[in-house]
Amino acid sequence: MRQWGEAPSGGCSGVRGGNLKDPCGYAPLSRASSAEVPGARRATRRAWRCAPLLAALAVTAAACSSAPPVGQLGSTLPAMGGTVTFVKVFSPATLARTTLAVPVPGHKMVAVILTVHSPTSAAANFAAIYTDSKLVDTNHQGHIAKREGKYQVTQCLTYPPFALVSAGQSQTGCELFLLPLAATPVELKISGKAEANFKISPAQIVAGAASAPIVTTPRLRAPLTEGLGSSSSTTSTTGAGGTAPATTTTGIGTTTTTTSPGSTGHQVHHHGQGVKPPVISHVDPRAGLVGQKVQILGKRLSGATMVTISGVPATIVKKGKNKVTVYVPLGATSGSVVVYTPSGNVTSAITFSVL
Repeated sequence: MRQWGEAPSGGCSGVRGGNLKDPCGYAPLSRASSAEVPGARRATRRAWRCAPLLAALAVTAAACSSAPPVGQLGSTLPAMGGTVTFVKVFSPATLARTTLAVPVPGHKMVAVILTVHSPTSAAANFAAIYTDSKLVDTNHQGHIAKREGKYQVTQCLTYPPFALVSAGQSQTGCELFLLPLAATPVELKISGKAEANFKISPAQIVAGAASAPIVTTPRLRAPLTEGLGSSSSTTSTTGAGGTAPATTTTGIGTTTTTTSPGSTGHQVHHHGQGVKPPVISHVDPRAGLVGQKVQILGKRLSGATMVTISGVPATIVKKGKNKVTVYVPLGATSGSVVVYTPSGNVTSAITFSVL
């Protein structure tokens, strides 16, 4: 009988094993060197430790690679930190007579009505939905949403802008898109904290009524306050600085103050006794495009009921005690700015230039 580790008398034959100390391959695998076994065990333990991490990475990769949910008209999908319901789409939308701008030739306005919902656990801010929304048309072109500013359509006039929505509350609003006349919307994509895609079929599109022609409002004239039974007197003073403003007082309590030529002041039409009239001290900027915001600075402007630029009424965006902000109206030309208040009307001395 051959002893362990003793080579056979006929030399090595057969298939060799994996033990270098046994060149003939007769040593059993269980008798492998003690240095090999601990290394294999350590590798096995490391593999088991990494298994949960690898599984988590696989789940994350699968979630990131999954496509956003797809819905259609009437669907509610997660988006923007809450959920969004696709309510209606108008193409083309009907331009309102109060619009400050019209689409460029060959284009139309498309209105999308959405209802956003915040989760019950926290408030959600949907103000960024305008920049995070894209309307894709039949030409595979994406169009970013617009707020209702210079563009106004009748389908959106009653909706406030999207903003912060309290926990568990909802808000319905409108997005506007400018598309070529021949293009048809086919998909609404919303990105953000959660993405959602809404497919649009031609049968789901509502055509708005034909927009009425936008007619320029005639220039307004200050009403005549002098009439039968009224008396008037005019005073004028001259000093070192030249002729002072002339003041005309009528019998019905209307005072008109007009600056002398070359003055940087303003004209005031004051109605009533003992009431201080409004004042315009500055117009910023002094030139702008249609639809651009203009600030009118002065005094006692908080009660402004109307503002005109070259006689065309402008939409008042915001008004405070000493400042009124308006949009340059469609149809306006270069001319004076007039602010109408219950205590009187004031006309700027400078000419606002419409670019």
